[in-house]
Amino acid sequence: MNKSSPKSDGSSFLLCEDVREEVNNKLSIIGVFSNDDIVLQKDILIPSLMAVLFARGGEGPCETRVSLTDPKGQTVIESPKQTVVLEKNKVHLAAIRVLAPHLMVGQYTIKFFFDDVPIQRTFEVKTA
Repeated sequence: MNKSSPKSDGSSFLLCEDVREEVNNKLSIIGVFSNDDIVLQKDILIPSLMAVLFARGGEGPCETRVSLTDPKGQTVIESPKQTVVLEKNKVHLAAIRVLAPHLMVGQYTIKFFFDDVPIQRTFEVKTA
């Protein structure tokens, strides 16, 4: 079996409130933010936030993990490593839940690692 990591080009990133796995290998994606900006508004609570990567281009077994760095450069979330088997010509879903009520204004960096090779994305938290 060939082994390769997913590529940043061709992989899709989105921010949403929730992702649910359904029967027949479907996903329900709820509350998608229209761009990579989250605008905090007074008296409006964002109950949860999911950062999702649809990774394309990998094949074979690999270890995955996800980390989130806040605007101060501190890692605030780091998922445990998981071993997955990537299938050729299939999309791998990588996601992490962020504690949205604790978001601060600024740019966040999220890294989706596949055998320590990162696919990096950023998103911005702003005030209205």
